Amino acid sequence: MINFKGVFSKDDRTSKFKRNTFVLLFCQISGIGLSLFLVPLTLKYLGVAEYGIWITLIGLIEWFNFFDIGLGHGLRNRYAEAKSKDDILDLKKYVSTAFFTMMFISASIFVVFCSISSFVNWATILNAPNYLSSQLAILAMLLIGMFCLRFVVNIVSVLLTADQDPAIPALIMLSGSFLSLVGIYILTTIGETSLLVLGMCLSASQVLPLFISFIYFFSTRYSSIKPNWKYFSKKHINSIFSLGFKFFLIQITALLLFQSNNIIIAHVCGLRDVTSFNIAFKYFNMLSTAFMTLVTPLWSATTDAYTRGDITWIEKTFKRLNKIWILLGVGGVLMLFIAPFVYQLWLGDKIKPEMPLLILLLFYFLFFMRSTLYRSFMNGVGKIKMQFVVTSIQAVLHIPLAIMLGKAYGILGVVSVMLLWVIINSIWEPIQYKKIITNKASGLWIK
Repeated sequence: MINFKGVFSKDDRTSKFKRNTFVLLFCQISGIGLSLFLVPLTLKYLGVAEYGIWITLIGLIEWFNFFDIGLGHGLRNRYAEAKSKDDILDLKKYVSTAFFTMMFISASIFVVFCSISSFVNWATILNAPNYLSSQLAILAMLLIGMFCLRFVVNIVSVLLTADQDPAIPALIMLSGSFLSLVGIYILTTIGETSLLVLGMCLSASQVLPLFISFIYFFSTRYSSIKPNWKYFSKKHINSIFSLGFKFFLIQITALLLFQSNNIIIAHVCGLRDVTSFNIAFKYFNMLSTAFMTLVTPLWSATTDAYTRGDITWIEKTFKRLNKIWILLGVGGVLMLFIAPFVYQLWLGDKIKPEMPLLILLLFYFLFFMRSTLYRSFMNGVGKIKMQFVVTSIQAVLHIPLAIMLGKAYGILGVVSVMLLWVIINSIWEPIQYKKIITNKASGLWIK
């Protein structure tokens, strides 16, 4: 049962924020440790070229995340608002409506994908050898099936995050990473190289903990609001989509801005550069991961604080997070200097650090973290039209500009375009934040 007594006060919000931050920090550090082991094991199992194929295919499948039409984000905000009003009936309708809509979308994706997959030459799309074509077709089908299952059961993570308990989904994800590490280790000791077997192992490892959590939480904590068709409501689906569709449009722009990079690099620069890019990306992503530990609880906490008019709490929280951002920047510079030693210790002689690439990615992540901080506030209060306009312009320009600079300057050209967008975002987003909390926002800034 959900306890609605004493809906979050300022102190409750702060204590939850701190507790979740501590557990998230543990999960993120543990996740980074598992990733540090997983990458060399996967490289050992597949080799550099096939690892590039694997990363590119996973990136393609992740594109389907955007077919939730912003449903998860819309549910997250509407759930938090309904809970702050102690409205149990609204909660039931929001959860059931979102769940059955997710089921419909998931089934539709799978049916459409199965219908067209046999006509797709996956080897051509991934710039892979032709002899892998049939294996890649089966692998793609497997991955999309697992994705569709994850798509539905992930609703439990949305609810936990909306409840200002994002640490629990993080623990679920950590358990999946641990299972993945165990699985790939076993494969390196007993099996021959196979992208298909690897895909079965890693995708199942990620879905299993989430599926178990879905059953557990809807049998215990969320038993009073578990999905029931009688609570499906057209009114509530419109309410979710009125906000969720805005998030969906932004997700589409994010798809073009971020998920296209592996494909661009694979075709313009080659599969080995996909591997180099992803290794360097994972290295500095540790900075972003640490920062996201603090920012993840912020979204729903901001929704609660802004709804209650607690601007003082928001301002104090952002001042602290900006100080931490500066400290992480110093840590990033240190990571840059020790990168050759870390690469050697981590990957041996398989992948060498490329300093120009590392420098660009360091700046990319620093500006990305600053942008993400203020974007969490805008997402939490639902003021996202400005975000959509700016990122839409960037999305239209990104692919042609990345291809053009990629052909001229290789992988550095592609990353330079990525860097340009986050620099721009880290300028205008703090301006919108300040306008909103001082009640000076108008026009596009307040929508």
